Amino acid sequence: MVSSHGDDPSSGGVERLLRDLTGVLSGRGIHVAYLQAFPQRGGVGELERTVLHRTDWRDDRGRRLKNHVGDVLSARRGDLETAIRSHRPDVVHTHNLPGIGTVVWDVCRRLGLPVVHSLHDYYLLCPRVTLMSRDGEPCRPNPLLCGMRTRLMARWASAVSQVIGVSQYVLDVHRHLFSGAHLQVVRHPLDASSSAGLRAPRGRPEVVGYIGSLERIKGVQLLLEAAPRFEESGLTLRIAGDGSLRDDVAAAARSTDVIWDGPVTGEQKRRFFEGCDFGIVPSVWAEPGGPTFTMVEWLAACRPVLVSSRGGLGEVGDRYPGSSTVEPTVDSIVRSVQTMIEPARWNEAVAGARRGGEGKDLEEWGAEHERIYRAVARGQSGTGGRVTSVEARCAG
Repeated sequence: MVSSHGDDPSSGGVERLLRDLTGVLSGRGIHVAYLQAFPQRGGVGELERTVLHRTDWRDDRGRRLKNHVGDVLSARRGDLETAIRSHRPDVVHTHNLPGIGTVVWDVCRRLGLPVVHSLHDYYLLCPRVTLMSRDGEPCRPNPLLCGMRTRLMARWASAVSQVIGVSQYVLDVHRHLFSGAHLQVVRHPLDASSSAGLRAPRGRPEVVGYIGSLERIKGVQLLLEAAPRFEESGLTLRIAGDGSLRDDVAAAARSTDVIWDGPVTGEQKRRFFEGCDFGIVPSVWAEPGGPTFTMVEWLAACRPVLVSSRGGLGEVGDRYPGSSTVEPTVDSIVRSVQTMIEPARWNEAVAGARRGGEGKDLEEWGAEHERIYRAVARGQSGTGGRVTSVEARCAG
């Protein structure tokens, strides 16, 4: 596994996903080793691991600048070849690559190793990885600056034989970069065990929750504007997370009924979900995931969830039991939330969120990755064109 932060659970959703994948693959008898850019902050474990840099870009501004320069150049590096040789892999699976660079694909080509790449964001297309401007508005990649960066980074893409997208949307916007690869959707899994022991939602909803980054691209500002209208309907907005809008959220918590829990982890996080009756993911950017980690968490907690119609979320919002789509505007959010209060709609949404199987999605998801690995190791293009979409389910 090649990824900037490895399987460090303190870094974010992709890293938690890799930790889950490693656990499933190890249980299936597959040895997993990591090549990562930055030191592990938590959960080191006993895995075989190579770390390229001594500092994390979040703690070292110089390292951050070097990341951007290295991303653009993606020049050949002896340390990458030495590290990959030392692990003697059958298959190399790359993920987020800041601090490593796409040159790792060329290293694998020269070593005769098959490469699988997972698309989790827009790193190859946008230096901010979001395709959004700093003020939260959509931007088009500059053909000279962003375009040159993408062309330089993608010059090694022919070494990738299999590309996994976390949604059809994210695959489609990258399709032109991987013309020789087999493209496949493998959606995020649901770990139904995370819902064990949680109180069921109330018979009439009282609390709508948001958990995630406090950023404009996530639609947080829209929620703050909508919050007074939630109160008119007898609903309280509860927020968990941190980010650049923390001061705005804190001010709303002081002057209105908005509740801000700050960042939550572990048992605090479970209690946050238990304290909310349904969730909302009102992202204004084109979320790559379909579903996103946050949507999965709401459904795993057996809570209905309203999700943005943009990006990968737009593919799944009305398709997964317990979920529905909302346009990321204040008026649309208010209308959707008010509709959720209607008894018939609420009962239907709760029943959908409770519906599901036996919590085997995580195992099925790991098995799909194993099939892909074995196919590329045999020199095949993929799994016969099958597109996998593991639907979200909760334990009930």
